[in-house]
Amino acid sequence: MEDFNVPTAERVALLEQLQEAMGGAPPYFWAACQICDIKALEDLVEHACRFPEAAYLVALHAHTMILHWSQKPGGLSRTPSQASTPAPSHTSTPAPSLPSTPKKRNLAGLSSSPIDFPPAKRQKTTDDIPSSLLSRNKMFSEMAKERDNFQCVLTGDGSNEAAHIYPYCAVKNKEEDPSGPRHIFWNCLKLFWPKEKVAAWTTELFPQGINELGVERVDNLITLSKSAHSYWNQGAFAFKPISINEDKTTLKIQFFWQNKQNTEAKMSLSTVPYSTEGLDHNEGAFKHGTIKLFSHSRESYIISGDIFELKTDDVIARPLPSFQLLEMQWFLTRIVGMAGAAFPYGYEDWDYDSDGEVSNLGLDEVGDDSLPLADPILPETPEFVRKDNLLFTKASEHHREEMEGDRVGVGSREHE
Repeated sequence: MEDFNVPTAERVALLEQLQEAMGGAPPYFWAACQICDIKALEDLVEHACRFPEAAYLVALHAHTMILHWSQKPGGLSRTPSQASTPAPSHTSTPAPSLPSTPKKRNLAGLSSSPIDFPPAKRQKTTDDIPSSLLSRNKMFSEMAKERDNFQCVLTGDGSNEAAHIYPYCAVKNKEEDPSGPRHIFWNCLKLFWPKEKVAAWTTELFPQGINELGVERVDNLITLSKSAHSYWNQGAFAFKPISINEDKTTLKIQFFWQNKQNTEAKMSLSTVPYSTEGLDHNEGAFKHGTIKLFSHSRESYIISGDIFELKTDDVIARPLPSFQLLEMQWFLTRIVGMAGAAFPYGYEDWDYDSDGEVSNLGLDEVGDDSLPLADPILPETPEFVRKDNLLFTKASEHHREEMEGDRVGVGSREHE
């Protein structure tokens, strides 16, 4: 039942222990704990009981993982059709507007987010984009659409877009700074899922390591209608990869609507998520109204649990969407769906040992998203951000070292 966001008795018991140790946590950390690897949750509980300050810092930084995934700080959707720096070889709807500029927030809650600039300084015209890059991106997009018969894989609509599973703008640059947003993102993942699983995800995107440029590939694309693409970006639904046949010509994925929780800046970790079983719509991904998707081939609205089959006739030129990337998407998009794609949470309720506050760290409302934006990650992370990120990095490393040390002689972690 956990596919429908209904926790098992084992998870409920662990979350009650975590709540007792921490006394609550921000929404993204709460949501991550609802779906993370159960052994990782056991480690988090043990660590929170022994080192509450370190667990507290991890909880505050969980939002960075989702902001990086959804690329909200730069105002980008996960599927820009144009980019400023090419990635190695081996598309697109404007993102919904961001919330208006918030009041000042504690540095701990925002410090790992990239610093934003006024829109006029970030926007570029298409004249700034190399024609070779535009041609290559269009080629990958067309190959993905051809693989999917130029139809949305869910609805069958002919008006569609090639949507990135993992955001292209998050792979197209190098990041050598160990306290930068990309490094923090991958460190966060290791706290919630087995390191072997995270390593498999990393290899799909950064075969030369996360310091280097990532790769742009056809199997990081899936064809969706414009509406479905927009809904997916907002966490309205998620795909679960089910199986892929031996010759990699048929992939089965399962569709799940998500249900946004009534969240607060500080949530009880024992709060049970809303079940998504039997849902044929989403409420909460957008401020107003209910959204549905109609399947033309089935002549019915799509319901949570529906299975779809994707096929390819050429596994080399038009490979199916990556099973590993869809798996990562399955986890992270559900977190977005539960806690919300916007970032409305203040951190005033959290006491944190920091002398300063900063405002408008990349969370201002972006006006016209129709033009490609400059890189959402700064070449050099500002010093005050680096210091706070390094605290998180040290805390997360300390957490993993402690847990691995405790398991010496006991046996290795079981993995799915």
